[in-house]
Amino acid sequence: MKTVKIFVLALLMILVAQGRTFAEAPDISAGETYFDIFKGVYVLKDNVQVTLNNHGFKAKITADEAQVSVINQKCWTQGNVKLVQEDITFSCDRAYLEWATRTAEVIGNVNFESKKSVAINSDTAVFNWKEKIVDFYGKVTVKADKKLKFADDIKLDGEEYQHVKYNVVDNKILELDKTFDAPEVNIPEIAE
Repeated sequence: MKTVKIFVLALLMILVAQGRTFAEAPDISAGETYFDIFKGVYVLKDNVQVTLNNHGFKAKITADEAQVSVINQKCWTQGNVKLVQEDITFSCDRAYLEWATRTAEVIGNVNFESKKSVAINSDTAVFNWKEKIVDFYGKVTVKADKKLKFADDIKLDGEEYQHVKYNVVDNKILELDKTFDAPEVNIPEIAE
């Protein structure tokens, strides 16, 4: 009984602390939601939708399924994963987010589109949301209009690359590599 009381108190403290970090509490809905006490994760299934406004950063995230560990500050999503934020749309098959490293690793049918000027498709990607940099890996295609910026000495010379580094805020391609020894992007299993 004492363990249950400690768990409930810890959960309450986490939820209160989380409320302070958001300008508004996120609106979360799904067909089915429950807490898996053995894995220590919240499970959301069927038409998962999260709408948030974090100090002006407004976004909507959708997926078929999500599992969130509030204590470990990690999130796993799968099936039709999509983020829409102002003029940016980002989608994939599976994603793993980790607050401590401020990264999102995404796998399968990765599609990034900015209404500003670029569409990038790849097999995998890693997004560092502190630096606002995305590294796309695998078979990477880039479609750009004249508004897209490039780092010095970088020009599109084809449509297919093995690595593309893109700054989301500056709308700028930082690297284009036709040959690249890409890191393997793996989504870890949920700790049991």
